[in-house]
Amino acid sequence: MLVVNRGLPQANLNNVSGPSRSNVRWGWHDEGFLGDSFSIGAPGERWVIDSIRTWVVPGNAEHALPHLGDFYKDVRLYFGGPEEDLTPASTGQLSAASDESGNPNIRISEATREGTLFYDDFGANLRIWQVEFSNLDMAVEGGLQYRFGVWGLGRQVPGTEDRTYMWYNHASNARLSVSQQDGADGTMLLFKRGGPVEGSVQRRGQWLGQARRYQRSSIRASRGRSSQAAKHREVMSAQAGMPGY
Repeated sequence: MLVVNRGLPQANLNNVSGPSRSNVRWGWHDEGFLGDSFSIGAPGERWVIDSIRTWVVPGNAEHALPHLGDFYKDVRLYFGGPEEDLTPASTGQLSAASDESGNPNIRISEATREGTLFYDDFGANLRIWQVEFSNLDMAVEGGLQYRFGVWGLGRQVPGTEDRTYMWYNHASNARLSVSQQDGADGTMLLFKRGGPVEGSVQRRGQWLGQARRYQRSSIRASRGRSSQAAKHREVMSAQAGMPGY
């Protein structure tokens, strides 16, 4: 059962939309990653999360590689309860020249091959990959805010000695997406590598004001039994021809 729906945006996509652009990717360089939070149900209820789905947009005009495994060595889902640091909930190794994960419970597919528009990064068309973590079997309490994030270890950028590909999560502006945005609260969460909480990105001036509204996730759940959380977030340091921020 889909209980929180913050899927990919349906309108105002890419730079052609000008200052109304709804989609943006975020990366926090070598520091860590951004995440988000969600709640399911009402206090006193118990739910079980089966799966969480996110989207990632790696590369740039010079590095538009054909497979997610060409950019990253692995992919990791971090999860935690209210006021807790995140811990790994699901991890999988990635192989170069492949979109397959070494973990059968992590399914990677190219969303742009299935009809999603390419991501416009300063005029470069970048692929968007969907990453779904399944069979999580994580019990949560109804009405509480749970936090999560996705991150992967980048491979070395060819021709460099100390640069690796940065992980970019895909996020969207809840108001501009023209799609269902359950529970979007205007806050993105900052996590250091490994999952320690670093802080949050909230409305402070023009740029952070725009960043604050970029939330996206979709959550499926069954009360007392199974749930699916499908979430869409982004990581800190916008790299996408974002106009007017």
